[in-house]
Amino acid sequence: MAHRQHDRTVHARAALPRPNRGGAVSEENGTDAGTDTATEAATEAVAYNPFTEEDPATEAVAFDPFALEDDDSEGEEGGYAGLGDMAELLKDLDALRKGPRQEDTSQRSRREALDTFRELRGAKRAARPVADGMVELPWVAPTDPKEALKDPTAAVVQKGLPEPQLHPGNVVAGQYEIMGVIAHGGMGWIYVAQDHNVADRVVVLKGLHSTKNADETAAAVAEREFLAEITHPGIVKIFNFIDDPRVPGGFIVMEFVGGPSLRQRRNEQPTHLLPVDLAIAYVLEVLPALSYLHSRGVVYNDLKPDNIIVTEDQVKLIDLGAVSGVGAYGYIYGTKGFQAPEVSREGPSVASDIYTIGRTLAALVVELPRTDGVYDPGIPSPSCEPTFRRYLSLYRLIRRCCHDDPAQRFHSVAELEAQLFGVLRECIAIRDGRTFPAQHSLFSPQRTTFGTKHLVFRTDQLIDGISRTVEITPQEVVAALPAPLIDRHDVGAAMIQGTSYQEPQETLENLRQAMQTPQYEQSREIPFGVVRAMLDLGLTYQARTWLESLKDRLSNNWRFHWYSGVTSTLIGDFAAAQADFTRVLVAVPGEAAPKLAIAAIDELILQNKGSFSGALLDDALARAAAGIRTHLGELPSEAFDRWQEEGILTGDWTMVSDTPAVLRFNALRLYSLVWLANPTTVSSAFGLARLLMAEREVELAVAALDKVPNSSRHHRMAQLTIILDLVSDELTESRIRRAARRLEEIPNNEPRFLQVKVYVLRAALAFLRDAGVNRATSDQGLFEYDFTTRDLRRGLAITLREQARIAPYARHRYALVDMANKVRPSTWF
Repeated sequence: MAHRQHDRTVHARAALPRPNRGGAVSEENGTDAGTDTATEAATEAVAYNPFTEEDPATEAVAFDPFALEDDDSEGEEGGYAGLGDMAELLKDLDALRKGPRQEDTSQRSRREALDTFRELRGAKRAARPVADGMVELPWVAPTDPKEALKDPTAAVVQKGLPEPQLHPGNVVAGQYEIMGVIAHGGMGWIYVAQDHNVADRVVVLKGLHSTKNADETAAAVAEREFLAEITHPGIVKIFNFIDDPRVPGGFIVMEFVGGPSLRQRRNEQPTHLLPVDLAIAYVLEVLPALSYLHSRGVVYNDLKPDNIIVTEDQVKLIDLGAVSGVGAYGYIYGTKGFQAPEVSREGPSVASDIYTIGRTLAALVVELPRTDGVYDPGIPSPSCEPTFRRYLSLYRLIRRCCHDDPAQRFHSVAELEAQLFGVLRECIAIRDGRTFPAQHSLFSPQRTTFGTKHLVFRTDQLIDGISRTVEITPQEVVAALPAPLIDRHDVGAAMIQGTSYQEPQETLENLRQAMQTPQYEQSREIPFGVVRAMLDLGLTYQARTWLESLKDRLSNNWRFHWYSGVTSTLIGDFAAAQADFTRVLVAVPGEAAPKLAIAAIDELILQNKGSFSGALLDDALARAAAGIRTHLGELPSEAFDRWQEEGILTGDWTMVSDTPAVLRFNALRLYSLVWLANPTTVSSAFGLARLLMAEREVELAVAALDKVPNSSRHHRMAQLTIILDLVSDELTESRIRRAARRLEEIPNNEPRFLQVKVYVLRAALAFLRDAGVNRATSDQGLFEYDFTTRDLRRGLAITLREQARIAPYARHRYALVDMANKVRPSTWF
């Protein structure tokens, strides 16, 4: 109520004339408010006159709690007796309250707000979720500028560096007072200074390129121009460019980012290496800044852990002294061990920055070999680096980033970023068992499944007498594989999407007509759409011929090799399919689709060779490749020496091989990777279980299928497969009882309940007979029968008769009854 009365007072007074200093009424601001100007005025400061008749703009109002609440008093005689004396008294009390040295209220408020802001700047906050919520980056306390200073004496003596040209207390450009040095870079010492012109803020002074001739002068001017235009939250701010006679080339003045570098963060770890998820998350935070630079035609040139600073909840690139234009010539600054090898010959490029990203990521997660303190070229092989053996997709991504041929690297930061998200998902799933949606995938989800029903369907022989195989077929594999998503940036993307609901024949005709128009000449998706339409029509050989005609134009696109792999699979050329899918995996190491395709192709090759059954690997290697209870990183490097000596396993662990042991190893490992990171891709779970059963790793096969969630429509099939797996290999009483308990948990209305029960009872009888005993060690029964030879025979006969009642053919019904008669106790001999 008091506030409303006070507001009325303000407006009421605004209608009164204001006396000027001479006692006359002020005539200022008497301009007619309705007059329009010819052009719109720029934003400006306007003197506010509360005595104009216009509505007042937003203003600051001095609040006086001792002022009268309402000037519109009635003034009735005796109504407010003594009011003037009371007002004077209150004014005296107000003066006593303020005191002669009391700080102005508005100044105190601003000071308190500034103090609060400065206090909270370093206050610890919660970790920040990044990378689509997959990783939480810890809050890092900012570094005090004085603590960041270093004594240059040791570096001068030990490394032979020159003395700093500036010393504490020196003032540069009449504005920046040197506090000390923090590092020595490619262009001399880097200084910390206080900016006395702007609230004594702390800044960094770093040397610029010297200008010894006209060309270098022009280059320096151009460099300053584009550096001044860089504004990105992930890049250190540039405040100024200054000259100083003591330092040729002058200085670039940047903000001081108080915090440790990624190199310091790495060295603080117990292993002196960052966990892979944190390292990838930090790199993902840096990529938008690099993409920003590339979009403006410049490259960073000197990415390394030292130039990435973590402060509070921010990750920033510092040291812009090496930034240059794409293809620039002259002195291109960089760091040995991180800089791309072609820079000295071809100049800097987006590809050379991609190279530094790969080297930076590698330096954060593994110990790279060094010579004289400089990282050696190349990336360690998974055979000798446990981290890369465990996270092979990370190795493949780094290897592509650091390829010797710039054309083989990722073509853009955006392309790299999408794959890095996929690699991060996989790494977290392998290490922690946590899975996240594939939000950046270039492929559709798996369209259907393959190999999920074969073992259970084999028991249908009991009901109809027809023998079935457990082998997978090329057709079911291709039908289940994910499909590449359409590149939305392609000129023909919209046209392709419009054919989604057409019949394949109609789609093929529309695409043929589109390819004859100039508008779609450069489209890549339209030719690939022709391949898809041909495959949908069953024109496999025609699709392969069509792909051959596109080889010269599109063979550098991973989609070309994907469709080549699909057509080769359908016609049975598994070696060619393996090579094509491997090229896809090299191009997109963060995707699950090529891993699933290669695993299936390796399984098909093993089937063709007749090498699917029987163990091909030693126990430790098979278990580690499955990645369920152990992993390849736990194996000693010597475990792979023999394979490398024999040339079976190459240094980069290529997927192209026809050696049965390598085929089994690769298929096991790839099925495992897909299943761990993509729990909806159940084909990989069943494939992993099949291969583990071939290696006689029954318990691991059971563990793999047990991960099929209850919500999956394949959960029942997974449980039935587990039961059959438990009674298919070396029989033990424990496995037989576990199989029976699992079957009892399945409802009796399951169509194959009786069939599977027959297999369990038969396995129990075989176990007792092979052991030469008549009863199990435990008195606990099996199903509703005692675990004795006589009761199991009776139970098997009863179950066979129940099965005979639902047999579709009379002839097979009689065969089941005859089988029951032979096994029942009274006639079994």
